[in-house]
Amino acid sequence: MSTYKNIICNPPDDKNKRFLLGKKGSNEMLAIGLNPSTANEDNLDPTSRNIQAIAQNNGCDGWWLINLYALRTPKPSNLPKKVNQVIAKENIEFITKLINNDNDISKILFCWGNHINDHSYLKKQADQIIATLKELDLKPLCLGKTLTGNPLHPAPMVVNIFFGGVNNVVLQKY
Repeated sequence: MSTYKNIICNPPDDKNKRFLLGKKGSNEMLAIGLNPSTANEDNLDPTSRNIQAIAQNNGCDGWWLINLYALRTPKPSNLPKKVNQVIAKENIEFITKLINNDNDISKILFCWGNHINDHSYLKKQADQIIATLKELDLKPLCLGKTLTGNPLHPAPMVVNIFFGGVNNVVLQKY
């Protein structure tokens, strides 16, 4: 039985990849991170709990977490040097379909952090997602930007240092 009511994970029970995690609502926030960690439909991790709280604190009753790359690892440094083209293509197709078909998404939150600079394929994935958002005239938000201009990651340490806790997060235009 799921610990978290109505949490959806796609694909369910897959230890290797995750395209989506979240909860359906009538007013949803779509958060775009770097890569999925261990969170699933039964156990949210600290970052996904922060995303859920940020969504709720910003008037959203639903939230989705997608990522630039769908391969699961708790450490971005463990991502492969070379992209798995099948996973990358599946991920972009999933995200494009979600963005085009979910009319309840009212906020887009970029939150991938600086590890995007570790692999060129992550930047390519971000560029494709940004292009899709521009076509739909969706304006992304962020928690703030790193010194290199990337959107801050919503990890507890970042949220606590920069905002003094998740309830103090103020979203800004990316």
